[in-house]
Parts: sequence; structure tokens; C-alpha cells
Amino acid sequence: MSDINSDSRRRTQAERRTESRQAVLSSAVRLFGEKGYADASLEEIAADCSLTIRPIYHYFGNKKALFAAVNEVMEQRIIAAMRVETGTRRRSNIIDNWRAYLDLCDDPAFRRIVLIDSPNVLGRERWSASAVSEKARITLGLDSSGSEAEEYRGQLLNAAVLGAFAEAALMIADANDISMAKREAERVMVMLFSDLFHRL
Repeated sequence: MSDINSDSRRRTQAERRTESRQAVLSSAVRLFGEKGYADASLEEIAADCSLTIRPIYHYFGNKKALFAAVNEVMEQRIIAAMRVETGTRRRSNIIDNWRAYLDLCDDPAFRRIVLIDSPNVLGRERWSASAVSEKARITLGLDSSGSEAEEYRGQLLNAAVLGAFAEAALMIADANDISMAKREAERVMVMLFSDLFHRL
């Protein structure tokens, strides 16, 4: 009987830890999104989720590691929104992904965390090794192995596409007429990728 109670207690403690960690993460997503990395303190995040600061250090280690976890949450949103057809290079896939990406970028918190703070806090090289980058490579039809030069060309192309998406999204966010900006950006993307696929 005591073993059953012990197992039940352990499960309950594990559930509480999971809930506390998720509460910290949810508060961090909101506050990093609203205030930015520099201005959102761990004390504010702890207060927002009704915890002390100690669990944050326990679960995440430090502020930068917590921000990295928040960034992973945002990356998963990108991955979930991306359409991928393995082994084929389709311009329509990229345009569909561009539209889905812009929908995410309509969220000011997403823009702040992913486009503005993440490159500065975590480094731009993070993208090259991320699941988002890998999924983008597949979308572009760059997932097959080749010579060293072909692999490097693929990495350059992938970086250029992701960079174009990020910079265009920031420009659109600052536009006076967002709808017009999105339409024109899509026209530019269609022209860009039509020419790109023709050359490839």
C-alpha cells in the first residue's frame, strides 16, 4: 500500500514540476515578447507566474537559457506552419510557407523574440543548426547530399532564403499599410523564386 502511495506522490510531484516549468515558460514567452530580452527580468517572470525565482534557476539555469527555451517554442510554431514535400523543389511550397511565416509575424511577440532578440542574444549561427533551417532545406529541395561545393551552395541558399524572410517580415511590420506590404512582398517572393528555380 505504501508503495502505491509513494508512486502516486512521485507522479504528483512530477506533474507539479511539469506544470511549474510550463508556467515559467508561458510567462517568459509573454514578457520577453512584450518587453524584449533586455527589459524582462527573471523577477518579473517569476512574479507573473506566481513563483519565486528559485524554480527558474532550477529548471532553466539562467536568463539566457530560459530565452533559448522560449525561442524553441517559437521555432516549433514555424515548423508546425511549414509545408514540406520531401525530394521535390516547388515554388508553391515556398510561397505557402512565406504566407504562413507572415501570419506568425503578425504577432508582435513572435517578431520581437525570433527576428529581433534571438539573433543578438543567441547568435545568428543558431539558425543554421536549427530544425527550422533543416525543414527549409527540404522545402528548397536541398536535402540530398552532393559534393562539398554543392553542400556549401545549399547552405548559402538556405541562409539567403531565411534571411530574406526575416528582413522582409521586419520591413512589413513597419509599413503604414500592412495589407499592401504583404501583397507586394509576395510578388517579390514569386519573382525571386521563379528566377531562382529557373537557374537551379
